[in-house]
Amino acid sequence: MLKISRGQLPLILGAALLSASVLTAAAQAQMTGAAAIKQIDTECNAIQDAVMALHPIHVAYKSGQWLVVSDANYMAAQKVGASLTLADVYKQGTRYAWVQSHTFDSSGKQRATQLCFRQSDGTLERARQATTVPSLAAGGAEQAYYTSGGKLIQKTTLFEQNDPMLAKRISALPFFAVLPH
Repeated sequence: MLKISRGQLPLILGAALLSASVLTAAAQAQMTGAAAIKQIDTECNAIQDAVMALHPIHVAYKSGQWLVVSDANYMAAQKVGASLTLADVYKQGTRYAWVQSHTFDSSGKQRATQLCFRQSDGTLERARQATTVPSLAAGGAEQAYYTSGGKLIQKTTLFEQNDPMLAKRISALPFFAVLPH
C-alpha cells in the first residue's frame, strides 16, 4: 500500500488536475465535427449560466465612437432604437467571456449577435445571430462554431460571416479598448 503524507496530497492533486487540463486541451484540439460542437455548446452554456447572474458592462456606439454607458443611458438608448449599436459584455472571473449585442438600423429593424469566447485564450468558440435578442436563445438562431485557431468548424446556412460584431478574439472587438481592464 502506498502511503501519502498530508504535505504530498496537494502536490499530487495539483499534478493530477494539471494533467487532466492538458489532456483536455489536447483532446479538444483533436476534436472535429459533432464532438467539438457538443463540447463548445457545453462550455458556452456553462459560461452563459455563470455570467447571466452578473451585471454586464454596457457599451454603445455613439457619434462614431464606442462608450461605456450607465444602465439608465443604455435603457434610454434602447427606446430610441434607430441607427444604434449596443452591447452587453460579461466577465467570467477576470476575463471577458460573453458578448450580446444588437443593432438598430435607420428604420428601427433590429439585428442581434451573441458571442462566446474561450476562457483559456479569449478566442471565439460560438457565435449566434438572430433578428432580436430574445431570438438568440431560440433553436432557429443562426450559428457558427470555431476552433481556437479561428478556423470555422461548422455554420448554419444563413450565418453571416461578415457580421460587423463578429471577432475571432475578444480583444479584436471594436469596443474592447473602452472596457475596464
